[in-house]
Amino acid sequence: MKGFWWLWLCLGVFGLATAAPASAQKDQVAAAQPGDTSAPDTLADRTLRLRSDRQTFDQRAQVFQAEGNVEMRLGRSVLRADRLRIELQQRRAVAEGNVSVELHRQRIQGSRLEYDFEREQGVLEEAFGQVDIGQLQAAGSPAAALSPQRLVRFRAVRIRFAANNWEGEQVQLTNDPLDPPELEIRSPRVTSALQPDGSSLLMAEAGQLVFDQVFFLPLPIRLRLDSFNRQPPVSLFYDDFDREELRRGLILQANIELLQDPNLSLVLSPQLYPQRLWGSLQGIRDGVGLRTDFRWRQPEANAQTSLFAELRGIVFEEFARRLRAQVEHRVTTGDGGQVTYTYAYRERFFSGRLGFQIVENRFGVSYNSPTLLLGDTGLNFSYRIAADSIDALGQLGDIDTDPDLALAKTTDRIQLTRLQLGATVSRSFPIWRPPKTAADPPPRFSALPIEQGIWLNTGLSSSQSFYSNGRAQSYTAGSIGLDAVIGAFVADTFDYTNLRVTYSNGFLAGASPFLFDRITTREQLVLGFLQQLYGPLRVGAETTLDLQSGQQVDTTYRLGYDRRTYGFSLQYNPVRQSGALELRVEGLNWDPRQSSPKPTTGASLHEP
Repeated sequence: MKGFWWLWLCLGVFGLATAAPASAQKDQVAAAQPGDTSAPDTLADRTLRLRSDRQTFDQRAQVFQAEGNVEMRLGRSVLRADRLRIELQQRRAVAEGNVSVELHRQRIQGSRLEYDFEREQGVLEEAFGQVDIGQLQAAGSPAAALSPQRLVRFRAVRIRFAANNWEGEQVQLTNDPLDPPELEIRSPRVTSALQPDGSSLLMAEAGQLVFDQVFFLPLPIRLRLDSFNRQPPVSLFYDDFDREELRRGLILQANIELLQDPNLSLVLSPQLYPQRLWGSLQGIRDGVGLRTDFRWRQPEANAQTSLFAELRGIVFEEFARRLRAQVEHRVTTGDGGQVTYTYAYRERFFSGRLGFQIVENRFGVSYNSPTLLLGDTGLNFSYRIAADSIDALGQLGDIDTDPDLALAKTTDRIQLTRLQLGATVSRSFPIWRPPKTAADPPPRFSALPIEQGIWLNTGLSSSQSFYSNGRAQSYTAGSIGLDAVIGAFVADTFDYTNLRVTYSNGFLAGASPFLFDRITTREQLVLGFLQQLYGPLRVGAETTLDLQSGQQVDTTYRLGYDRRTYGFSLQYNPVRQSGALELRVEGLNWDPRQSSPKPTTGASLHEP
């Protein structure tokens, strides 16, 4: 609503009419004199233009009226209406009939507008329009923009506005450009504030989510919609990995933002464990938990500091073994790389056939390079260097390379320093792509058009680890795979199929004295698919097989319900004993990954 400041200039513009009789001219233009230095604006910015079919001025009442296709322009600000009335003595403007206000990317319309020049405030009745909530910034990268523009449409019974903000009553917000919208956020009160970058910050009071105008989901907490990724209001997931007495099973988590500054974020997340609530001798103390996420962005230094802490059960005499925590400071370098300083307490790693492993303490620093394009070869290259001081389960003497023996015989914690070097080279070759035509249907069950085709993916990776007790582990492997996407995901049945096959094999020398980073799968096959069944319903699975032992290393099942503007995803991994129910809202700033069980660091079996 910043554009409304120009209405103040109308006082001077239409005040000129007191020295001349009223006219019926079709176009009036008022421009500042070249010698006027009272305002810092340029001449073009101070030029106000008014067009209408009819214009009249009552000199005695000091009232100016314009009717029929009224349009007023000043710089990038535009006001359109069927009728416009300006009362100079009361310093008030009233626009009626198809009122429209535009400023840059933001546009607001309504049936009737009242504006007070003195207070620079106004009221717009039956308002509707859209606001730009800015480029979406990734949570872990302070400067990375994921989307160039994110427009949110709104409709309100009434909007009260000032120079840089507005407040709406009985507001409906939607990320859907089409009517009727697939998804709406309905709130009794919404405020919008203009940000320095020209985007808007939307704050919506507790209300409800409406899906397809049929299904209603209450939202018991306040929502903040802006250019930064945030946790969804409520998270539901399953996490059954830990010592037997600490396994939580089903987790219901509410995410409450205590700090909402663009550079500061503090989220307090109470957790409820229904299975432990009724099945534990500790009762309520064992059935609830608490999680905290803190982020401090330092844009001038291209840095971000984050803190994660989670307490599984309010049993303070067991505080040390029920607590998990991690402090991380990331600095983005000039070449696009990232330096990370980390301290973690009871950090979790997935180690393939060795399952989940807990690292009691880890302090380290690492550098991750950006992905580099090697000339005109089409090859992508990246590397990583890390040094860590580690306290975890391991073997200082003879190392058992058989996973079953290692799990059975390793009971002692060891403390060592590790130096790690890793590099990856990859390239993707398109084998087939269907030609794009103007007759291609628009997206129906996806936010963007599906990119169809078949790709051949190749890669070469190497990981070298050196430990302070003289041990070393070296693994170099090549991989080749096919990724096929067939179907546009717009028809009712079987219009989307995604198949993935990747084979990798390499040379393994030595073994890590720790369990959590010991490589036990040298040759593996990854198989995955995602298939549309009917409408927005898709089902998929991905599994990793150890070809030497014939064992299943990792498996994930997925059931998805995807629409153009939102989607539900149910995932379960029986190997990791974890799962999640996620709500995706396209174009808004809810990132369900931020609230998932935190963190499974070793997501890749052979990640350096």
